[in-house]
Amino acid sequence: MDLDGPVLPPPDGVESNLDNPPNGNALVIGLTSFFLSIALIFIVLRIYAKTIYLKNKPDLGDYVILPGIGTYIAGCIFCYRVALTSGFFVHGWDFRLRDQSWFYYNLFLGTQMYLASMIFVKSAILLEWARIFGPGSRSAFRLTCYVLAVLNAIYYTINISLEVTSCRPRAFYWDKTIPGGRCVYNGPALSLTSALINLLFDLAILLLPQGIIWRLNMSRRKRVGVSAVFIVGLGACTSAILRIVFGVAYVTNNDYTYLLSPQSILCIAEVTAGILVFAAPATPKPVVYLVKQAGSSVDRLLRSTRGSASGVDSGTERSEKDLYSRKKPSSNPYDRDLETDTLQLTKLSTSGDSNRVTMKDV
Repeated sequence: MDLDGPVLPPPDGVESNLDNPPNGNALVIGLTSFFLSIALIFIVLRIYAKTIYLKNKPDLGDYVILPGIGTYIAGCIFCYRVALTSGFFVHGWDFRLRDQSWFYYNLFLGTQMYLASMIFVKSAILLEWARIFGPGSRSAFRLTCYVLAVLNAIYYTINISLEVTSCRPRAFYWDKTIPGGRCVYNGPALSLTSALINLLFDLAILLLPQGIIWRLNMSRRKRVGVSAVFIVGLGACTSAILRIVFGVAYVTNNDYTYLLSPQSILCIAEVTAGILVFAAPATPKPVVYLVKQAGSSVDRLLRSTRGSASGVDSGTERSEKDLYSRKKPSSNPYDRDLETDTLQLTKLSTSGDSNRVTMKDV
C-alpha cells in the first residue's frame, strides 16, 4: 500500500496532481465564514430584542439552543481544519492516501457536531412555535410541537449512536489502512437515509405554523410579511434536498473525498437556516429601531457640524437640536403602521374563538 499514492486511480486520460490539486477550499472558507457570521448576528439580535428592547426573560427555547450554537461553531471549525489542510472538492485521484485519514477524521467529528446541532436547534424552534402559537385553546398545536421535538431529539441521538458505532475499530471510520477493520453499517446508505428523514422534519417545522399565520387578525399584506419571516425555513429544506441529491451520488460513486465536500457545506447551511428560523421572528422591530436610532444620530452629528461651521451660537444650536430630537407624527402611513402595528412574534393571545388570533408584545 503506497501511502504517498492517490486514493483512487485516475480516469483514462487524466493525470493525478497530488502536489497542488485543484480544490474548492476558498469557496468553503468563504461560505462557512458567511454562514457563521449571519447566524451569530441573528443570535445577538435576538438576545438584544429579548433582554434589552422588550426587557423579557429568556424562554426555554433560548436555553435549549445554546448548546446547539456551541456544536454549530465546532462544526464550522472542523470545516476550516479540512479546508486549510487536506482540502475540499479534491478528487480521489488527486488525494494522497496518507491524507485521507485526516480528512475523514475531521468530517467524522463535524458530522457529530451537525447531528447534535440538529437536536438542539430544531427542538428550540418547536418550543418557540409552541410558545408563540400555542396559547389558549390550541392545545393540539402545542402537543404536536412537543411530540415533534421529542421525536427529533430521539432520532438524532440514534443517528449519532449509529455513526459512532458503525466501524470496528472505531478508528477504521477515518483510517481505512487499519488491517481487519470493517464497518457494520453502510455509510453512504446511512447518510442518504439521514438526509431523507431530516427533510421530513424540516418540512414539518416549516409548514406547522402556516395555518395559524394565515388566520391572524391583520391585513393580507401583513400576513404575507409574517409568513415570509417563517419561510426562512425554506433554506433548510433546500439544503436537505441538495443533501439527498449528493447522497444518491455518494451511494453510487466511490469518489468520496469529492462527494462529501458539498454535503459538508450543506450541513453548515442547514444549521444556519435553522438558527435564522429561531431568531428571525424576534428581530424585525428591534432592527428597525436600531436603524432609526443610527440614522438620527448621524443626522444630529451632521446638523451639529454644519451649525458649528456656519457660526451658529450654542444656544441656537441646542434649540435646533431639541426641535430635531422631539418626536413628531409621521406623514408616511407606512411609518405609522410600523410604530403602532408592527408585529411582535413573541406571543399570541386568543379572543373569542380559536380561529381569531391577535398578536401583542410581551
